Amino acid sequence: MNKIIYLVITCLVATGLIACSKTQQDNASAATATKKELVFGASAMPYTTIFEQGVKPILEKQGYKIKTLNFSTLEVNNQSVNNGQVDFNLDQHTAYLNVFNREKGTHLYPLVHIPTVPAAIYSNKYTSIQQAPNGASVLIPSDPANTSRALRILTDNHLVQLKPNINPILATTRDIASNPKLLKIKEIDSVMIPRTLNEVDFGFASGGIAYQSKLDPKKAVLREKVIPEMEMVVTINEKNKDTQWAKDLKAAYQSDEFKQFMQKYNQNQMWVMPQAE
Repeated sequence: MNKIIYLVITCLVATGLIACSKTQQDNASAATATKKELVFGASAMPYTTIFEQGVKPILEKQGYKIKTLNFSTLEVNNQSVNNGQVDFNLDQHTAYLNVFNREKGTHLYPLVHIPTVPAAIYSNKYTSIQQAPNGASVLIPSDPANTSRALRILTDNHLVQLKPNINPILATTRDIASNPKLLKIKEIDSVMIPRTLNEVDFGFASGGIAYQSKLDPKKAVLREKVIPEMEMVVTINEKNKDTQWAKDLKAAYQSDEFKQFMQKYNQNQMWVMPQAE
């Protein structure tokens, strides 16, 4: 009889703990869905400036409070979004995000495409790519997403040709089938390219890196055609994609108020507005 009573009590306690745990989880989920304080993972990139001047005021009118955490590297910023320390960041395109998820096992999600500064190939020695001698040295990023991005600029301008049936979003230097000018293409860390531009003929820089490194736009000899996979995105944790705050953040970027802001901000036509929504 005592054993039966003990088993009944044990079951009741266990059931109570499970119910309590579920209640706590439900409460936590509800709090996440309705919260009005958001943590933004910022960087020294132009996308932070656009958010702070054009989007943050829209959210604040809706009662949101934005806390900013500054990060020196995108990897740490992304990991902070993945572990919940940060709600969103802005410094990557979907091609990079997909590679990061695959390689790091993260659950990052592209909430909405945003205005993008195109990547370009720069030179401190030449004013046009036609001046490039045979065997000219070209630095491109070593991370897969931006390697393919640089190769696409070279391909679009008939400087190299890729093997047939290669997905241009996944292309690497091993996929080059033709290189008529015998360009010496070398992959290095993207942040190092502006610092070593004097030592080579040409170097690739994304819009963010160019902005951060204060590269002179007049030294861009080739600019990319921005495709949706290379448009910058607001990045969140996938589990938050249906929360009200995520919907409000997305709506702010797609609002008429933000579009009017960009019309005034983009007088020099440096920014490309997103094709994808």
